[in-house]
Amino acid sequence: MLAPALKRLAVHAAREEHLAAALALVEWERDKNPWIERISELLRSAVTQPDGEYRACVAEREGEIVGLGVFGLVAGSIGTGALYSILVAPRSRRAGIGERLLFQISAELASAGARMIIAEIPGDPLVMRFRAMLLEHGFVEQSRIEDYYRDGIPQILSLFDI
Repeated sequence: MLAPALKRLAVHAAREEHLAAALALVEWERDKNPWIERISELLRSAVTQPDGEYRACVAEREGEIVGLGVFGLVAGSIGTGALYSILVAPRSRRAGIGERLLFQISAELASAGARMIIAEIPGDPLVMRFRAMLLEHGFVEQSRIEDYYRDGIPQILSLFDI
């Protein structure tokens, strides 16, 4: 049985009319999480060039953007998608919205011909909730490069077979 918050949730492609609210969510999160520096740029690209390399979806509840996902197909690859970020508004967390976004992203990438999804994640406590969600849903850590971003912060590459 779905929680009431999920019954009223619509997850769909991000459009121009969602951009301001989605960017506001990214800006709010960027103050606490420097690892999402490029997400605003990728989000804008996804909305303005919907057939381009980057894509985005939003979680909308009663007209309010409560989450977003940014993803795409890896340029030059065959059958490989990339997950760049999933963000959920603070007061909407722990309600399954991130998982719904992840399912939508997986479905969209599969429809576009992806057979696997990669996620490159810094091994920083700031993004451990995101990493934990990926692991819970079948992403498997494939490699780790110690001190990649800076001393003590590795790059973790995780894969998910669609």
